[in-house]
Amino acid sequence: MALKKFLHHLTAPLSELDSERLREFCSSLPDVIPIRDARPREHVSVVGEITSLRIVPRAGSPSLEATVSDGTGTLVAVWTGRRRIAGIAPGKRVVVSGRGSPEPGGTRLRLLILNPSYELL
Repeated sequence: MALKKFLHHLTAPLSELDSERLREFCSSLPDVIPIRDARPREHVSVVGEITSLRIVPRAGSPSLEATVSDGTGTLVAVWTGRRRIAGIAPGKRVVVSGRGSPEPGGTRLRLLILNPSYELL
């Protein structure tokens, strides 16, 4: 079994290995669910890594959008009226809690959480 795991680490793409490590880390924390299991209109707490940040103007006010991934899926955390939040940066791990909603106008099934509470890890 150890040989099989060793060979997998030698032959698997780096992105796949990173995704596996992230899934293992996220599943080890209590009171959070995988992003793939999060449903719209329910209060969820998920843990993941911020993969990207962007500032989007919405109705004349800036919004900070952070894409969070846990290896099983992605969601977008949006803080309205903010250009930056100390500690929120790509590569940081974070627990995000809030009520999810489907991404407006999106064709993909990606969850959007407006003004979530968060905890940096």
